[in-house]
Amino acid sequence: MRIANLRVGYVFSLFMFFLVLLVKYVEANHGPGTGGGATTIPAITLKSGTFSLGLRTELTEFESVSDSEFADKAEKAGTHFDAVDRTFLHTVDIGYGVTDDFTIGMSIGWFETNNFREAGFGHGNGHGDFVATHEGGGHGDEIEVLRADPDGITDLWLFSKYRFFRGPQGHYAVLGGVKFPTGVDDRKNSAGEKVEPVEQPGSGSYDFLTGLAYSRWLTENWTLDTNIQYILRTEGSRDFEIGDRMDWNLATAYQVIPRNTYPNIAPVGEINVRYLFRDEEDGKKERNSGGTTVFLSPGVRIGITPRCGIGASISFPVFQNLLGEQQETDFKVAAGIGYSF
Repeated sequence: MRIANLRVGYVFSLFMFFLVLLVKYVEANHGPGTGGGATTIPAITLKSGTFSLGLRTELTEFESVSDSEFADKAEKAGTHFDAVDRTFLHTVDIGYGVTDDFTIGMSIGWFETNNFREAGFGHGNGHGDFVATHEGGGHGDEIEVLRADPDGITDLWLFSKYRFFRGPQGHYAVLGGVKFPTGVDDRKNSAGEKVEPVEQPGSGSYDFLTGLAYSRWLTENWTLDTNIQYILRTEGSRDFEIGDRMDWNLATAYQVIPRNTYPNIAPVGEINVRYLFRDEEDGKKERNSGGTTVFLSPGVRIGITPRCGIGASISFPVFQNLLGEQQETDFKVAAGIGYSF
């Protein structure tokens, strides 16, 4: 992330900050209430009295799972298993600079899925599109694949960022946020049963974020940003608690075209490390949840005017250690636009 005294710099910084705070995406659990895009939070804040608006769309492509493979994975999971081809997340974010060092804001979005399926154990009830027969699974002989469209509005995040130090060695900021259960959490499958809480657009819980961020110029055109954060989950819908989450992110960017010239361009590279704790239902930990993922995310940002900028990135998982039987991620693509006024 760049650190500059131009409004476009603040737009990009706040915009990328929003992307993490909304916490939309996770490798194996697909609902936006479970986790968010891996984007480094800079320590830069909005100028006093400045508003910003960000619009963003993110595509997440998951590993391909055929119906026969789905049945095999469901049998191995033993309790619950679900899969989806891809998800889309559209977000809108608004921020305000209370002072030069203190920024507040809010973020909310719309979540969509493609070909969502979950396993129904038993002898089949005629609501599924596909039934596989297995022996010795402990759940009856049949595994029924139930369909669903768990689409809808997501939970609302409110956040704050306070820059407590700035100097020749860089900028330091403390992060905070709270999520309100405003999202949809009652989507049902083809059997008329509610989809698991972890797959819903909203989690039904109040969650809390805290963290630290650091940013500095390495050279006149080369920047470095890093942050670490922790998300504390509380119990949400149906006595279900999504696991806590820890993130460490590191980003670097090089200003190819001088930052005082418009339009300008800067390639961006990131590494994102994420650890998810196991989910809990009725106080018991879910075996097929949690794990560690590392993403490499090349991207680009373009300053169109001092007030408007656009950006895009693609994220590749280079390491996935998911606990239990879960669906892995193939890649993610994100694009957005930010405007300040």
